[in-house]
Amino acid sequence: MKTRIEHIRLVTPDGIFEDASVLLDGDKIAAVSTDGTLLPADTVVDGENRYLSAGFIDIHLHGGGGHDFMDGSEEAVIGALEKHLHHGTTACVPTTLCCENEELAETFAACRRVRASAKAADLPEILGVHLEGPYIAAEMAGAQDPAYIRSSVDDDWSTICALAEGDLKIWTVAPELPGAVELCRQLKDQGILFSAGHSAARYSDVTAAIDAGYTMATHLYSGMSTIIRENGYRVPGLLEGSLLHDEICVEVIADGLHLPISLLQLIYKTKGRDRMVLITDAMRGAGMPDGDYLLGSLKKGQMVQVFDGIAHMPDGISFAGSVATTDRLVRVMAKDAGIPLSDVITMLTVNPARELGIADRKGSVAPGYDADLVLFDDNITVCGVWRGGKKVV
Repeated sequence: MKTRIEHIRLVTPDGIFEDASVLLDGDKIAAVSTDGTLLPADTVVDGENRYLSAGFIDIHLHGGGGHDFMDGSEEAVIGALEKHLHHGTTACVPTTLCCENEELAETFAACRRVRASAKAADLPEILGVHLEGPYIAAEMAGAQDPAYIRSSVDDDWSTICALAEGDLKIWTVAPELPGAVELCRQLKDQGILFSAGHSAARYSDVTAAIDAGYTMATHLYSGMSTIIRENGYRVPGLLEGSLLHDEICVEVIADGLHLPISLLQLIYKTKGRDRMVLITDAMRGAGMPDGDYLLGSLKKGQMVQVFDGIAHMPDGISFAGSVATTDRLVRVMAKDAGIPLSDVITMLTVNPARELGIADRKGSVAPGYDADLVLFDDNITVCGVWRGGKKVV
C-alpha cells in the first residue's frame, strides 16, 4: 500500500521546498515531488503546510522517560526509546558511561533483545552502542564515576569488544592516554568510530589521533582541554584541534544551556554545517518533570538534580548530562541561534548518517531510503513520526 504525504514544506540540505509531497511504499520512500505534482497513492496524509524532514538520528544519548540504557532491561531500553520517538528521533546510538564490564554486557544484551523483538519496528532503530569510556582522563571526568575510569588502554579492550558482539559503533577515548592511538589503529577497520572526549589532550595528541583514524570529537567544549600556558607559550588543546581540523566532525549538545547561543554560532561559523552533529546527551530525566534522578544505571548510578532544563551534579557547579530531546535541539539552533533550518536538520540527519556509514539508506528524504520521517510545525513541535513507513506518533 502506497501512502502520500502531501502539502508539506520539505526540508533538505538543498533548502526547503514548498508544497512538496512524498510517496511511501512499504518501509521505503518510493518517490518525492517538489513541484506540486501529486503522486498516485492508496492513502493520503495532509501535512497542512507543516515541515517534513528525514527522521532525527541521535548518536549520543543515555536515556529518557525515567529510564537509562544501562539499566540493562528491555523495559528500560523500550521506555527510553519511546520517549525520544515522540520528539522525532527515529534512530539512535544508545550510550554508556564508565562502568564495570558486567553492566556493559547487560546493556549490549538488552539492546540486542529489543532490536530483535517485534516491538523494534515501532521504535527508533538502534544503530549500535556508543561507549563513553572507560579510557578517559580523570581530570576531565565530568559526571563520570572516577571509580571506573582507566588511565591507560589495557588488554581488557578485547573483552569489551567480545561483549559487544559487533554492536560497538562509537568509542569515546581520550587520545592522549597510553595505548589510545594504537587501539584506534587496530579497530577502525572493524567499523568502530573513534571520538576524542573527556580528554586533556594537547594539540600534538589531536594530530596523532587524526593520523590514527579518529574522526569525531565528543560533546565539543564539554570535558575537553583548551589553551594552556607552558613556560609562557600558549599550547592549544583538544578544543582547538577539533575546531581546526576538517577531519574531525564535532558532537554539539545544542540545548542552549551546555553551550550559550554565542558558542553555538561560533561552532557553526568555524566548522560549518557539514562537520557538526547535534546530540542530546540525554539522561533518564529527559522528558520528565524536575526532580532527583540517577545518572547511570539503577544499580550503580549517582543521584543528580534536574531543574531549569538541565541536570546538575550535587555540588551545584557542574552539569550531569542533558534532559534535551532532538526537537529541542532544532528549536534552539533555528530559533535562538538563527541558523537556517535546512542546515540544522542536516546536522541531525545527513551528517550522523554519513559518520555512521549508513548515508545510503538513512538521513535523507529520497527514493529508496528508509521511510523514517518527522512532521513538525513552525514552533518545531512534532506533529507526526513515521518509522519504516508506519506512522507511529
